[in-house]
Amino acid sequence: MLQCNEVRPRCGNCVRLDIHCNWPITQSQYSASSPQSNGSNRLSPIVRDHQPAHSPANSDASESELSLPDLRLLHHWMSKCYSSLRPYQIPFEEDNLWRDQCTEIAFQHPPLLHGYLALSAVHKALTVSGSDRQSLLLQADSHISRGLVIYRKHLEAPNIERAIPMFMTSTILFTYNLGSAQLEKPEDPIDGIHHCFRLLAGIKMVVMPFWLQIKDTSIFSHLVDLAEGDDTDCLDIKGKDDSTPQILALNEVTGHLLNAEDREACLAEIGQLHKTSVRLRHVSARSDEYYLILGWAAQLQERFMHLISAHNSVACIIIAFFAALLAQARPVWWVGNWPQWLLAACEQLLAATPELLRWLEWPRQIIKTRTRSIVSTPISFDHSSTGP
Repeated sequence: MLQCNEVRPRCGNCVRLDIHCNWPITQSQYSASSPQSNGSNRLSPIVRDHQPAHSPANSDASESELSLPDLRLLHHWMSKCYSSLRPYQIPFEEDNLWRDQCTEIAFQHPPLLHGYLALSAVHKALTVSGSDRQSLLLQADSHISRGLVIYRKHLEAPNIERAIPMFMTSTILFTYNLGSAQLEKPEDPIDGIHHCFRLLAGIKMVVMPFWLQIKDTSIFSHLVDLAEGDDTDCLDIKGKDDSTPQILALNEVTGHLLNAEDREACLAEIGQLHKTSVRLRHVSARSDEYYLILGWAAQLQERFMHLISAHNSVACIIIAFFAALLAQARPVWWVGNWPQWLLAACEQLLAATPELLRWLEWPRQIIKTRTRSIVSTPISFDHSSTGP
Protein backbone atom coordinates (compact mmCIF):
# COMPACT_ATOMS: atom_id res chain seq x y z
CA MET A 1 0.00 0.00 0.00
CA LEU A 2 1.63 3.25 -1.13
CA GLN A 3 1.52 6.38 0.97
CA CYS A 4 -0.41 9.29 -0.54
CA ASN A 5 2.01 11.65 -2.31
CA GLU A 6 -0.50 14.52 -1.99
CA VAL A 7 -0.12 15.60 -5.63
CA ARG A 8 -3.11 17.61 -6.87
CA PRO A 9 -5.52 17.31 -8.55
CA ARG A 10 -5.03 13.49 -8.50
CA CYS A 11 -2.62 11.86 -6.06
CA GLY A 12 -0.43 8.92 -7.00
CA ASN A 13 -2.73 6.33 -5.40
CA CYS A 14 -5.77 7.57 -7.32
CA VAL A 15 -3.87 7.64 -10.62
CA ARG A 16 -2.71 4.08 -9.89
CA LEU A 17 -6.23 2.91 -9.05
CA ASP A 18 -7.87 5.05 -11.76
CA ILE A 19 -10.41 6.57 -9.38
CA HIS A 20 -11.71 10.05 -8.61
CA CYS A 21 -9.43 11.88 -6.17
CA ASN A 22 -11.20 13.48 -3.21
CA TRP A 23 -9.20 15.72 -0.90
CA PRO A 24 -10.24 15.58 2.76
CA ILE A 25 -11.95 18.55 4.34
CA THR A 26 -9.32 20.25 6.47
CA GLN A 27 -11.74 21.84 8.91
CA SER A 28 -13.63 19.09 10.60
CA GLN A 29 -16.70 19.12 12.79
CA TYR A 30 -14.95 16.68 15.06
CA SER A 31 -11.80 18.67 15.75
CA ALA A 32 -10.12 17.30 18.84
CA SER A 33 -9.25 20.77 20.12
CA SER A 34 -11.15 20.07 23.33
CA PRO A 35 -10.65 16.35 23.94
CA GLN A 36 -11.83 16.51 27.51
CA SER A 37 -15.29 17.75 26.64
CA ASN A 38 -18.04 15.45 27.82
CA GLY A 39 -18.37 13.56 24.58
CA SER A 40 -19.64 16.55 22.58
CA ASN A 41 -17.07 16.04 19.81
CA ARG A 42 -17.47 12.30 19.64
CA LEU A 43 -18.04 10.79 16.23
CA SER A 44 -21.67 9.93 15.63
CA PRO A 45 -22.08 6.60 13.85
CA ILE A 46 -24.81 7.83 11.51
CA VAL A 47 -25.47 5.62 8.51
CA ARG A 48 -25.37 7.76 5.36
CA ASP A 49 -26.00 5.25 2.61
CA HIS A 50 -24.52 2.12 1.11
CA GLN A 51 -21.70 3.88 -0.78
CA PRO A 52 -18.08 3.58 0.41
CA ALA A 53 -16.54 6.54 2.18
CA HIS A 54 -14.35 7.35 -0.83
CA SER A 55 -17.32 7.70 -3.18
CA PRO A 56 -17.70 11.13 -4.87
CA ALA A 57 -21.36 11.12 -3.86
CA ASN A 58 -20.23 11.31 -0.25
CA SER A 59 -17.42 13.84 -0.67
CA ASP A 60 -19.46 16.68 0.81
CA ALA A 61 -20.94 14.63 3.63
CA SER A 62 -20.19 15.55 7.21
CA GLU A 63 -16.97 14.01 8.53
CA SER A 64 -18.83 13.21 11.75
CA GLU A 65 -20.88 10.56 9.97
CA LEU A 66 -19.96 6.95 9.39
CA SER A 67 -21.22 5.15 6.30
CA LEU A 68 -22.62 1.62 6.36
CA PRO A 69 -19.29 0.24 5.00
CA ASP A 70 -17.54 2.15 7.80
CA LEU A 71 -19.81 0.54 10.38
CA ARG A 72 -18.98 -2.87 8.92
CA LEU A 73 -15.29 -2.09 9.29
CA LEU A 74 -15.85 -0.95 12.87
CA HIS A 75 -17.67 -4.21 13.62
CA HIS A 76 -14.78 -6.15 12.07
CA TRP A 77 -12.31 -4.21 14.20
CA MET A 78 -14.18 -4.95 17.42
CA SER A 79 -14.97 -8.58 16.63
CA LYS A 80 -11.80 -9.80 14.88
CA CYS A 81 -9.11 -7.33 13.91
CA TYR A 82 -7.93 -6.00 17.28
CA SER A 83 -7.45 -9.53 18.62
CA SER A 84 -5.34 -10.49 15.59
CA LEU A 85 -2.55 -8.03 16.35
CA ARG A 86 -0.83 -10.21 18.98
CA PRO A 87 0.94 -13.56 18.46
CA TYR A 88 -1.10 -15.13 21.27
CA GLN A 89 -4.70 -15.39 22.40
CA ILE A 90 -5.55 -12.10 24.08
CA PRO A 91 -6.45 -12.58 27.76
CA PHE A 92 -9.52 -10.99 29.28
CA GLU A 93 -7.87 -7.86 30.69
CA GLU A 94 -6.24 -7.01 27.35
CA ASP A 95 -9.37 -7.95 25.43
CA ASN A 96 -11.40 -5.47 27.41
CA LEU A 97 -8.77 -2.78 26.95
CA TRP A 98 -8.60 -3.05 23.16
CA ARG A 99 -12.24 -3.80 22.42
CA ASP A 100 -13.81 -1.28 24.77
CA GLN A 101 -11.46 1.37 26.15
CA CYS A 102 -9.31 1.91 23.07
CA THR A 103 -12.34 1.99 20.77
CA GLU A 104 -14.01 4.52 23.06
CA ILE A 105 -10.91 6.72 22.87
CA ALA A 106 -11.02 6.46 19.06
CA PHE A 107 -14.54 7.92 19.00
CA GLN A 108 -13.12 11.07 20.55
CA HIS A 109 -9.98 11.21 18.37
CA PRO A 110 -10.68 10.90 14.63
CA PRO A 111 -7.13 10.05 13.43
CA LEU A 112 -7.17 6.96 15.66
CA LEU A 113 -10.62 5.94 14.48
CA HIS A 114 -9.60 6.31 10.84
CA GLY A 115 -6.52 4.22 11.62
CA TYR A 116 -8.61 1.46 13.15
CA LEU A 117 -10.96 1.43 10.17
CA ALA A 118 -8.09 1.39 7.66
CA LEU A 119 -6.33 -1.46 9.46
CA SER A 120 -9.62 -3.32 9.74
CA ALA A 121 -10.16 -3.01 5.97
CA VAL A 122 -6.73 -4.48 5.26
CA HIS A 123 -7.22 -7.34 7.73
CA LYS A 124 -10.66 -8.12 6.31
CA ALA A 125 -9.31 -8.14 2.75
CA LEU A 126 -6.63 -10.64 3.77
CA THR A 127 -8.62 -12.95 6.01
CA VAL A 128 -12.29 -12.99 5.01
CA SER A 129 -13.05 -15.43 2.24
CA GLY A 130 -15.00 -13.89 -0.63
CA SER A 131 -14.37 -10.30 0.46
CA ASP A 132 -14.24 -7.55 -2.16
CA ARG A 133 -10.55 -6.77 -1.96
CA GLN A 134 -10.64 -3.84 -4.36
CA SER A 135 -13.40 -2.11 -2.43
CA LEU A 136 -11.66 -2.76 0.89
CA LEU A 137 -8.37 -1.46 -0.51
CA LEU A 138 -10.11 1.77 -1.53
CA GLN A 139 -11.69 2.11 1.91
CA ALA A 140 -8.31 1.55 3.56
CA ASP A 141 -6.67 4.18 1.35
CA SER A 142 -9.47 6.63 2.08
CA HIS A 143 -9.39 6.22 5.85
CA ILE A 144 -5.61 6.32 6.20
CA SER A 145 -5.41 9.45 4.04
CA ARG A 146 -8.18 11.23 5.97
CA GLY A 147 -6.63 10.25 9.28
CA LEU A 148 -3.18 11.46 8.25
CA VAL A 149 -4.47 14.93 7.39
CA ILE A 150 -5.67 15.45 10.98
CA TYR A 151 -2.75 13.54 12.52
CA ARG A 152 -0.21 15.85 10.85
CA LYS A 153 -2.08 18.93 12.03
CA HIS A 154 -2.00 17.58 15.57
CA LEU A 155 1.74 16.93 15.27
CA GLU A 156 2.20 20.63 14.57
CA ALA A 157 0.29 21.60 17.72
CA PRO A 158 0.99 18.92 20.36
CA ASN A 159 -0.82 19.02 23.67
CA ILE A 160 -1.10 16.79 26.71
CA GLU A 161 -4.75 15.85 26.11
CA ARG A 162 -3.90 14.27 22.76
CA ALA A 163 -0.61 12.64 23.78
CA ILE A 164 -1.96 9.14 24.47
CA PRO A 165 -4.32 9.01 21.44
CA MET A 166 -1.46 10.26 19.25
CA PHE A 167 0.77 7.51 20.65
CA MET A 168 -1.94 4.95 19.85
CA THR A 169 -2.41 6.39 16.35
CA SER A 170 1.33 6.21 15.70
CA THR A 171 1.41 2.51 16.56
CA ILE A 172 -1.57 1.85 14.28
CA LEU A 173 0.10 3.74 11.40
CA PHE A 174 3.20 1.58 11.81
CA THR A 175 1.15 -1.64 11.86
CA TYR A 176 -0.89 -0.45 8.88
CA ASN A 177 2.23 0.21 6.80
CA LEU A 178 3.56 -3.29 7.45
CA GLY A 179 0.17 -4.98 7.08
CA SER A 180 -1.08 -3.20 3.96
CA ALA A 181 2.03 -4.37 2.12
CA GLN A 182 0.60 -7.91 2.28
CA LEU A 183 -1.96 -6.74 -0.30
CA GLU A 184 0.56 -4.95 -2.48
CA LYS A 185 4.23 -5.91 -2.17
CA PRO A 186 6.53 -2.87 -1.94
CA GLU A 187 8.70 -2.25 -4.99
CA ASP A 188 11.75 -1.93 -2.76
CA PRO A 189 11.37 -3.77 0.57
CA ILE A 190 14.50 -2.11 1.97
CA ASP A 191 13.02 1.34 1.35
CA GLY A 192 9.73 0.05 2.75
CA ILE A 193 11.23 -1.18 6.02
CA HIS A 194 13.27 2.02 6.31
CA HIS A 195 9.99 3.98 6.14
CA CYS A 196 8.51 1.76 8.85
CA PHE A 197 11.58 2.30 11.04
CA ARG A 198 11.01 6.05 10.65
CA LEU A 199 7.44 5.57 11.82
CA LEU A 200 8.71 3.70 14.87
CA ALA A 201 11.04 6.58 15.68
CA GLY A 202 8.07 8.90 15.29
CA ILE A 203 6.22 7.09 18.08
CA LYS A 204 8.92 8.21 20.50
CA MET A 205 8.68 11.78 19.22
CA VAL A 206 4.95 11.81 19.96
CA VAL A 207 5.32 10.50 23.51
CA MET A 208 8.52 12.00 24.89
CA PRO A 209 7.41 15.67 25.29
CA PHE A 210 4.68 14.50 27.68
CA TRP A 211 6.37 11.43 29.14
CA LEU A 212 6.33 12.54 32.77
CA GLN A 213 2.63 13.43 32.62
CA ILE A 214 1.38 10.25 30.91
CA LYS A 215 3.74 7.46 31.97
CA ASP A 216 1.77 6.60 35.10
CA THR A 217 -1.74 7.09 33.73
CA SER A 218 -3.91 3.98 33.81
CA ILE A 219 -4.50 3.58 30.07
CA PHE A 220 -0.88 4.27 29.04
CA SER A 221 0.65 1.99 31.67
CA HIS A 222 -1.75 -0.77 30.66
CA LEU A 223 -0.88 -0.41 26.99
CA VAL A 224 2.85 -0.48 27.67
CA ASP A 225 2.75 -3.23 30.30
CA LEU A 226 0.68 -5.53 28.10
CA ALA A 227 3.04 -5.02 25.18
CA GLU A 228 6.24 -5.52 27.16
CA GLY A 229 5.40 -8.88 28.70
CA ASP A 230 8.61 -10.28 30.20
CA ASP A 231 10.96 -8.02 32.11
CA THR A 232 14.10 -7.55 30.01
CA ASP A 233 16.38 -7.67 33.05
CA CYS A 234 15.02 -11.14 33.87
CA LEU A 235 15.54 -12.22 30.27
CA ASP A 236 19.14 -10.99 30.40
CA ILE A 237 19.76 -13.01 33.57
CA LYS A 238 18.32 -16.14 31.94
CA GLY A 239 20.47 -15.63 28.84
CA LYS A 240 23.69 -14.50 30.54
CA ASP A 241 25.58 -17.58 29.30
CA ASP A 242 23.81 -17.70 25.94
CA SER A 243 24.85 -16.29 22.57
CA THR A 244 24.02 -16.24 18.87
CA PRO A 245 27.47 -16.65 17.25
CA GLN A 246 26.13 -16.01 13.75
CA ILE A 247 25.16 -12.47 14.75
CA LEU A 248 28.37 -11.83 16.68
CA ALA A 249 30.30 -12.89 13.57
CA LEU A 250 28.84 -9.88 11.74
CA ASN A 251 31.43 -7.73 13.50
CA GLU A 252 33.94 -9.12 11.00
CA VAL A 253 32.13 -7.82 7.93
CA THR A 254 32.33 -4.24 9.21
CA GLY A 255 36.14 -4.28 9.26
CA HIS A 256 37.18 -3.26 5.74
CA LEU A 257 34.06 -1.85 4.06
CA LEU A 258 33.16 1.09 6.28
CA ASN A 259 34.74 4.27 7.53
CA ALA A 260 35.31 4.59 11.26
CA GLU A 261 32.02 6.33 12.12
CA ASP A 262 29.88 4.00 9.98
CA ARG A 263 31.65 0.98 11.42
CA GLU A 264 31.00 2.20 14.95
CA ALA A 265 27.30 2.63 14.18
CA CYS A 266 27.02 -0.85 12.66
CA LEU A 267 28.90 -2.48 15.54
CA ALA A 268 26.51 -0.87 18.01
CA GLU A 269 23.43 -2.14 16.14
CA ILE A 270 24.93 -5.62 15.80
CA GLY A 271 25.47 -5.70 19.56
CA GLN A 272 21.88 -4.69 20.28
CA LEU A 273 20.54 -7.16 17.70
CA HIS A 274 22.52 -9.95 19.39
CA LYS A 275 21.08 -9.00 22.78
CA THR A 276 17.58 -9.11 21.25
CA SER A 277 18.24 -12.54 19.73
CA VAL A 278 19.30 -13.99 23.10
CA ARG A 279 16.27 -12.49 24.84
CA LEU A 280 13.97 -14.05 22.25
CA ARG A 281 15.16 -17.53 23.17
CA HIS A 282 14.02 -17.03 26.75
CA VAL A 283 10.79 -15.10 26.26
CA SER A 284 7.61 -16.63 27.69
CA ALA A 285 4.61 -17.62 25.61
CA ARG A 286 2.57 -14.84 27.22
CA SER A 287 5.01 -12.17 26.08
CA ASP A 288 4.85 -10.33 22.77
CA GLU A 289 8.15 -11.10 21.09
CA TYR A 290 7.54 -8.42 18.46
CA TYR A 291 7.87 -5.81 21.19
CA LEU A 292 11.46 -7.01 21.67
CA ILE A 293 12.31 -7.28 17.98
CA LEU A 294 10.79 -3.94 17.02
CA GLY A 295 12.33 -2.39 20.12
CA TRP A 296 15.67 -2.88 18.38
CA ALA A 297 14.40 -1.06 15.30
CA ALA A 298 12.93 1.77 17.37
CA GLN A 299 16.34 2.57 18.89
CA LEU A 300 18.40 2.67 15.68
CA GLN A 301 20.97 5.44 15.44
CA GLU A 302 20.45 8.11 12.82
CA ARG A 303 23.74 7.25 11.13
CA PHE A 304 22.66 3.63 10.72
CA MET A 305 19.29 4.77 9.37
CA HIS A 306 21.13 6.73 6.69
CA LEU A 307 23.12 3.62 5.78
CA ILE A 308 19.90 1.67 5.29
CA SER A 309 18.45 4.45 3.16
CA ALA A 310 21.60 4.40 1.01
CA HIS A 311 21.34 0.59 0.65
CA ASN A 312 24.76 0.18 2.19
CA SER A 313 25.82 -3.47 1.86
CA VAL A 314 26.77 -4.00 5.50
CA ALA A 315 23.64 -2.28 6.81
CA CYS A 316 21.47 -4.41 4.53
CA ILE A 317 23.16 -7.60 5.76
CA ILE A 318 22.25 -6.54 9.30
CA ILE A 319 18.66 -5.95 8.13
CA ALA A 320 18.60 -9.53 6.77
CA PHE A 321 19.52 -10.77 10.26
CA PHE A 322 16.73 -8.59 11.69
CA ALA A 323 14.39 -10.30 9.19
CA ALA A 324 15.55 -13.67 10.53
CA LEU A 325 14.46 -12.65 14.03
CA LEU A 326 11.04 -11.70 12.63
CA ALA A 327 10.84 -15.16 11.06
CA GLN A 328 11.65 -16.80 14.40
CA ALA A 329 8.67 -15.16 16.11
CA ARG A 330 5.17 -16.62 16.11
CA PRO A 331 3.37 -15.45 12.97
CA VAL A 332 1.08 -12.45 12.83
CA TRP A 333 -0.64 -11.34 9.65
CA TRP A 334 0.75 -7.81 9.59
CA VAL A 335 4.34 -9.10 9.46
CA GLY A 336 3.47 -11.79 6.91
CA ASN A 337 5.95 -11.90 4.05
CA TRP A 338 8.35 -9.20 5.22
CA PRO A 339 11.15 -11.65 6.21
CA GLN A 340 11.15 -13.24 2.76
CA TRP A 341 10.95 -9.88 0.99
CA LEU A 342 13.84 -8.40 2.94
CA LEU A 343 16.00 -11.48 2.37
CA ALA A 344 15.28 -11.44 -1.37
CA ALA A 345 16.05 -7.72 -1.60
CA CYS A 346 19.37 -8.22 0.19
CA GLU A 347 20.24 -11.20 -2.03
CA GLN A 348 19.58 -9.07 -5.10
CA LEU A 349 21.67 -6.20 -3.71
CA LEU A 350 24.64 -8.45 -2.96
CA ALA A 351 24.39 -10.63 -6.08
CA ALA A 352 27.42 -8.98 -7.67
CA THR A 353 29.61 -9.51 -4.58
CA PRO A 354 29.73 -13.24 -3.75
CA GLU A 355 32.13 -12.60 -0.88
CA LEU A 356 29.35 -10.65 0.86
CA LEU A 357 26.49 -12.86 -0.28
CA ARG A 358 27.78 -15.67 1.93
CA TRP A 359 26.83 -13.61 4.99
CA LEU A 360 23.19 -14.25 4.17
CA GLU A 361 23.45 -18.01 4.70
CA TRP A 362 22.18 -17.94 8.30
CA PRO A 363 19.21 -15.59 7.64
CA ARG A 364 18.36 -17.67 4.57
CA GLN A 365 18.37 -20.89 6.58
CA ILE A 366 16.11 -19.38 9.26
CA ILE A 367 13.67 -17.65 6.93
CA LYS A 368 13.27 -20.40 4.35
CA THR A 369 12.66 -23.12 6.92
CA ARG A 370 9.86 -21.19 8.65
CA THR A 371 6.33 -21.34 7.33
CA ARG A 372 4.82 -17.89 7.40
CA SER A 373 1.13 -17.01 7.46
CA ILE A 374 -0.39 -13.72 6.31
CA VAL A 375 -3.97 -14.67 7.02
CA SER A 376 -4.15 -15.63 10.65
CA THR A 377 -2.75 -15.25 14.13
CA PRO A 378 -2.60 -18.27 16.48
CA ILE A 379 -5.64 -18.25 18.73
CA SER A 380 -3.95 -20.17 21.53
CA PHE A 381 -0.51 -20.90 22.89
CA ASP A 382 1.30 -23.56 24.84
CA HIS A 383 1.71 -22.30 28.39
CA SER A 384 4.71 -24.58 28.85
CA SER A 385 6.60 -22.99 25.97
CA THR A 386 9.62 -20.87 26.83
CA GLY A 387 10.22 -19.17 23.52
CA PRO A 388 9.64 -19.03 19.79
